[in-house]
Amino acid sequence: MRQRLAIAQAIVHEPLVLLLDEPAAGLDPQARRDLSTLLVKLKEAGMTLVVSSHILAELEDYCTSMIIMDGGRVVGGGPVKVRDDERPRYVLEIAMPRDDLREFLATQGGVDLIEVDRHHALFTFTRNPGARAKLVRDLVQHGFDVSSFGESTRALEDAYFAGIARTKP
Repeated sequence: MRQRLAIAQAIVHEPLVLLLDEPAAGLDPQARRDLSTLLVKLKEAGMTLVVSSHILAELEDYCTSMIIMDGGRVVGGGPVKVRDDERPRYVLEIAMPRDDLREFLATQGGVDLIEVDRHHALFTFTRNPGARAKLVRDLVQHGFDVSSFGESTRALEDAYFAGIARTKP
């Protein structure tokens, strides 16, 4: 109840910018959902929200940009499109490493690569089941041992680790 009261005190005067540090800390699941709904409404009403949190899944309903910090330093960030009903994010894993995974996916129509290494790929693609089936079929026909393929449910976490990976040697 203290956390709810603190949030109410912060928004009662309808500030233009709201700074929140771990706003969902100590809240039960229903209160977290209610908080997320409230923050979406505040954002839609034009309020700028600056939220500090290490639990990225809690931010996915209302986050549009992120700053990535590692070891007390800003190491990345920028605009983040978390949810897109037309072009969700997909994660692909292949069993055997292939140096040509990036090149192959780049030639596939509609695949927009986010991160790729020799075993995994994160990319946006259509929600169309026939197009997804064709992509998997083409991967297999070109000798890629597909061990998993599915929609990513952790967009902010993926963006965070992609940002951290770019700063590591």
